Amino acid sequence: MKTILFFSLTLLLVACGPSEQEQAQQQERQMQMLQQAIETTPEFDSQMAELLDNYFDLKDALVQSDAASASAEAELFADFTASVEFGTLLPETAALWVGYSDVIQIRSREMIPLSDVDDQRYHFEYISEVMIEMVDLFRPVGYAIYHQSCPMVRDGSADWLSREEQIANPYHGDRMMRCGEVIRRL
Repeated sequence: MKTILFFSLTLLLVACGPSEQEQAQQQERQMQMLQQAIETTPEFDSQMAELLDNYFDLKDALVQSDAASASAEAELFADFTASVEFGTLLPETAALWVGYSDVIQIRSREMIPLSDVDDQRYHFEYISEVMIEMVDLFRPVGYAIYHQSCPMVRDGSADWLSREEQIANPYHGDRMMRCGEVIRRL
């Protein structure tokens, strides 16, 4: 139970914009969590695959620098995330999902009213962090997903997931479409 509470607090810190020290601590906890086996159900995995599709649609709207489309996709993403059924999961796994879901919904809903794509991209960074961790833990799909990164986002780097190996940067869109690299294939 302490682990679940600690994890929930960590996700809250991510949602509020963690400091560098908090990020380092979070990454260390993430590595510890990755070593644990996470059990899911086929129904949950199917929903996670659909959630990834929604995430990719949002990412693609940001790649196109289309704020209106990104707002619409963010709303669909938040709504789908809220609808995911997780009652059949083990309590520890369900608690992980709830933490991820909260961050996704909060950040997605904050994107909806924004008309500036760069402001939307700021929230997408946090969504992507959660999605990368979630895919690492749940392994919801049987196809390749690429963890990609751009070193030139807000005085640092930002990561995202992609279906394609070729870089299509959601943080710079048409300004620097191919800026980034594949970190790993999941």
